[in-house]
Amino acid sequence: MVIIWLPFCYNGFMQKTLLVILDGLGDRPVKSLGGKTPLEAACTPNMDKMVSDGICGTMNAMPKNLYPTSEESHLAILGYDFKADYPGRGVLEALGIGIKLKPDELAFRANFATVDNDLNLVDARAGVIDSVKDLAKACNDIEIDNVRFKIYPSLQHRAVLVVSGGPVKKYINGMGSRLHENDKKGSGNGSGLISDTDSHKAGPRKMGVRVLHPKAYGSSKEGKTVARALERYQLLTHEILSENKINKKRIKKGKPPANFIVTRGCGYLKDVEPFSKKFKVKAVCIAGAPLYKGIAAYLGMKVMSVRGATGKLDTNISAKAKAVQKALKKNDFVFLHIKGTDMAAEDYGDGKMKKEFIEKIDKELGRFLGKKNVKIAVTADHSTPCVLKDHSSDPVPVLINSQFTIHNSQSNGQVSSVKFGERECKKGSLGHIYGKDFMRILLKR
Repeated sequence: MVIIWLPFCYNGFMQKTLLVILDGLGDRPVKSLGGKTPLEAACTPNMDKMVSDGICGTMNAMPKNLYPTSEESHLAILGYDFKADYPGRGVLEALGIGIKLKPDELAFRANFATVDNDLNLVDARAGVIDSVKDLAKACNDIEIDNVRFKIYPSLQHRAVLVVSGGPVKKYINGMGSRLHENDKKGSGNGSGLISDTDSHKAGPRKMGVRVLHPKAYGSSKEGKTVARALERYQLLTHEILSENKINKKRIKKGKPPANFIVTRGCGYLKDVEPFSKKFKVKAVCIAGAPLYKGIAAYLGMKVMSVRGATGKLDTNISAKAKAVQKALKKNDFVFLHIKGTDMAAEDYGDGKMKKEFIEKIDKELGRFLGKKNVKIAVTADHSTPCVLKDHSSDPVPVLINSQFTIHNSQSNGQVSSVKFGERECKKGSLGHIYGKDFMRILLKR
């Protein structure tokens, strides 16, 4: 197949780009859907039209031998080095909920989870608890060994733990430069200053095993102090949460108590080249979940606030689509993130739910068809098969629809797919690509 990229202007109009990332879109065949994936089973006339008028293929945002985290996958897709440019999940979550981090503070992604009497992790999400706002208040602003812990509630069971104080500042200053060099060599773990304690996401990646002990990178006295203080904070707040009336009510109702704070993704602010400077576009992000707002903010994008954009399955997709229309009038690049596809698979393992959510998205994407000066790309950060209820390295489908793409679909025996789906996209002229190549292809860099 021959692809010819034409100039940025079309009939006098400057080309604009809409990137739609449907989180965890990729899947595996679901028996109840007739052996089709949720995307294949969904009625998606608008995305199908985009494929028939454009190009498609498959993608792995990260190397296939690595577990595809949402944050690292997004960095790769957006044209950044997911190793060297990754500041840690905690930093991105913090920025996403509006926390003004200082360079001498550590930030962790935290979950209010359920543990048993032996501190074995029973449920990493405490039954997908709806809110931890009041529980966070009971665990906030605690100081141990001159290390201060402040916790901020985020979406559902999620929170951000910010750690500051003299030992923290000395630890970062003493280890920061070495850690940046380590990242460039390929650690891929953000700063790595303090190890993860969430056994579901680190180490054994299992439930039913004890939460992990936090360990400091290096051998400095300050690092050991911070790690020890964090473990003491976790044990202290475990006692506080176990006695909290909210958890006692949950137990009476047969629900898992949110009785332990597990941490991961320790990081601190890094300097990174702004997206607008890197790609010479004026960019804006529309998202509901804090992580994706945080990624956009970290890369210097403007983040639009949209009423009803919850980052959950009840998110107002129509309001998001209308916000995109507004954003395209004043910006060159719009990044639209929708989380519900991932939640239907990871939280519930429900193929029918995922299929129906995809159909809602497709309906709203119809409003962008026929916009001759707008290039549209639809893809995902990773696959989340319902059967696994977890991320996988299965390739995700990708489509690029544009009036600026002229292609000969008969070359090399390849055909243009008329159905946007995992198996059909494998036949697409785009072939298989990796995240590091995506933005160059999309923006013709």
